[in-house]
Amino acid sequence: MQKPLPKGILFDMDGTLINTIGDIKSAFNSALALEHLNPCSVSLAKQVVGRGLRNALLGLLEYHKHPVSDERFSFLYNHMMEYYKTHYADFSHPYPGIEALLKKLSLESIPIGILSNKEDVLTQKIVKKVLPEYSFAMVRGMVPGFPRKPDRAAIDLFCTQYHLSSDQMWYVGDSEVDYQTAKNADCPHILVSWGFRPKKELEALPDSVVVDTVRALEDAIYGIQ
Repeated sequence: MQKPLPKGILFDMDGTLINTIGDIKSAFNSALALEHLNPCSVSLAKQVVGRGLRNALLGLLEYHKHPVSDERFSFLYNHMMEYYKTHYADFSHPYPGIEALLKKLSLESIPIGILSNKEDVLTQKIVKKVLPEYSFAMVRGMVPGFPRKPDRAAIDLFCTQYHLSSDQMWYVGDSEVDYQTAKNADCPHILVSWGFRPKKELEALPDSVVVDTVRALEDAIYGIQ
């Protein structure tokens, strides 16, 4: 049995479509080294991401119990961002199976977009380099003055542009932030377990829908029972 396709799909980027954690970790470590702190591991990097890189760096300093002045934090953040802008996709790559899914979805007459809490300029660059073959209906990162996830504002913008109600589209992500974004926007969600949060944390969210493979994600999108 197959249900109708959603009329629009927004994907989170980091941890959902693209494995960016290697480049994120390198950027974090460029800042931590200036404070003579131990390098960040992949598992720790995954724990702190999700609400923008500024908040992630704050989380790392809190983890190390290493407070700094506002002035010093601004210096560390700016250093980290300059490093990341140069090394934004040295290691990043699509998760296995994602490109085939995007190719299949590109044949459907539905708008597909990307919504990230990463700075917009970096989001645009990463998508252009790592997924250059796809023409997304919207690629949007964090824009100054515009609410970030889990606020529903960007989903409302997407719906307005493509004349959709929020219950006609789906949001696909890998974290509690993505889950709450979908809940705030009253749209269906799918959470993937291959990203930056442990599966058990995703399954603990009330009424969460979690898939373990790209094939299962495809089946969910296409409504295959």
